[in-house]
Amino acid sequence: MNEVWEAIAAVGTVGAVITSVAFGAFEGLRARRDRRELISVRASAEAAAAAAAEAERVAVASLVTAWITDAYAYDAEAASYVRTVTLHVANESNEPVVNVTIGVHLDDEARLIGPLSTPSPIPVIPPRREFQWDITTGVRAYDDNADPRVTIVFTDARQKRWRRRLDGTLADADEQDAYRSALDDPELAIAQTGAVDRYRNPMAVARAFAEELWADPASFDMQGFRTLLDPLAEGWRGNWDNARVDQLRELLQDYSNLAALTWYSSPRVAYARLLSDDSLRELAGSAGGRRVHVYFITLVYRGEVGWTVFGVGPKHLPDQILFPAEDF
Repeated sequence: MNEVWEAIAAVGTVGAVITSVAFGAFEGLRARRDRRELISVRASAEAAAAAAAEAERVAVASLVTAWITDAYAYDAEAASYVRTVTLHVANESNEPVVNVTIGVHLDDEARLIGPLSTPSPIPVIPPRREFQWDITTGVRAYDDNADPRVTIVFTDARQKRWRRRLDGTLADADEQDAYRSALDDPELAIAQTGAVDRYRNPMAVARAFAEELWADPASFDMQGFRTLLDPLAEGWRGNWDNARVDQLRELLQDYSNLAALTWYSSPRVAYARLLSDDSLRELAGSAGGRRVHVYFITLVYRGEVGWTVFGVGPKHLPDQILFPAEDF
């Protein structure tokens, strides 16, 4: 009888061992499963945190945009359609953006033609605001002007600099697009100046003015030079002789580079810029914006003669210039 109990006890001991081993294996599997779940949860949490951080990083920038509208309205008096090109900049976020720079581009080569009548830079765009500028005059100075597009660079409240590309996508500002540079491409520099038409393009007059002054004095065309000057500008009045031309040449002798882009402060007032060789080298060696000394050529539009040179030196603002009613 004792042998039976011993057999039963032995069986029971073996069963206990088997149960213990099975239980231990189960616990090991469950522990490994729990570790995997914990790792997965942590990874998900880290991914969610990274996504939230990225969303926060672009929250403001994604709501800052710039675009161009191109509209035609019928003018009964002119018996034709009149084109109006408007540049829009909007900040739909709840925070301001600052130091905003605009670039208007033409054709498939993304040729930059400047900020045109847009301030550069725009100091601040407040939250929930949209600004508009009429850039029709600047666009009209180019023959291939059917598809103007815009880029915008700005700084958000976290001091992060952003760029909105021509295709509307958002990128870090240091991710420069491969635009052609007028400093390295003479053909592009000429193309950026626009049409050779003083009734459409102030740069055509600024270029003729500068080239006359830079030309050999023996070939100087006094009569042609006088036609470039604004007849209502006091500084140009009186008889022009070689001595007066020489004084102007001396003033500008170190400024023998004409910047390719025209700026506009109103539809009838524009500015070209003369740069020194030193300033040009500074710009060529700078990856971003840089302040350099320039002489402004202030140009005004007169109805009968087109664009004319109003002055050279400091910038003349529109309210400093007389515009008779017949100019409009």
